Amino acid sequence: MRKYLVSGLFLIGLLIAGSSYNNSDHIFSHKFHAEEAGAECDACHNAALESSTGADNLYPNHDNCYACHDEEDTECGYCHKNADDPVALERIETYSRKFSHKLHLENGAECLTRHAGIDQKEDASAAMHLPDMDHCMTCHQTPAEMDGCYTCHESDDILKPADHGLAWIESHGMYSETNAQNCESCHQQSYCIECHQGKNLFNESHPADFIVTHSISYLSRETNCGSCHQSRDYCIDCHININYVIPASHTLANWTGQAHAREARMDYDRCSVCHVQGDPNCTTCHN
Repeated sequence: MRKYLVSGLFLIGLLIAGSSYNNSDHIFSHKFHAEEAGAECDACHNAALESSTGADNLYPNHDNCYACHDEEDTECGYCHKNADDPVALERIETYSRKFSHKLHLENGAECLTRHAGIDQKEDASAAMHLPDMDHCMTCHQTPAEMDGCYTCHESDDILKPADHGLAWIESHGMYSETNAQNCESCHQQSYCIECHQGKNLFNESHPADFIVTHSISYLSRETNCGSCHQSRDYCIDCHININYVIPASHTLANWTGQAHAREARMDYDRCSVCHVQGDPNCTTCHN
């Protein structure tokens, strides 16, 4: 079976998290239709192939179902839990009118790329597999200016996340430490550097105890440090010229013997952070 054609409900970050959608009246298994019946996405969502706006209702109707199911033999209770009072699918209304399924299909978008796991979904009332902003940004670049956001978003959309409240300036650093990818959905790195470099004389980009804990951040995300501290001399100036801070391993009794050679073989890059080519500490023995 070919891959699903419809980019699904790939909304370029135009969805709000979650949905009020609840079709608990319906009995439907994507997994059965995809794996057992061999149904392709355009068999049910054929309107998506030509849809150029998020205002379109792309849910299947009875005609789509009766293309495979016999209308005379298929009773309401086959698909509806409440056969005496069946209700239509409640459409999702959180699309942007600017979103075009057709355009994304023409550019090679595929359903399972943006709706991971939809082909394994068995319960029609379960949580929907809708993409978030991170999915969109795997293909799209963050605009340099906010006006670029309205290429996809509506002019009256509230783009500022709910957590960006009064205390956000003080708390955003902790959030970015754990979820930087989310920040990058809207902000380019230059946005951060405007505040956190140059005139930031009081080191406000780091918590008060960062001088004690910064080595942990460095070991886990070295490239993040390089966003602001682009010169190796920034580290050397403190670790050698001012405080002469050396790694704990360097205090081992046999460090000048086999210990340092063994560590260098395992992780030479860490050695070269301080010891560059021609370092007297190395050339005294290794010349």
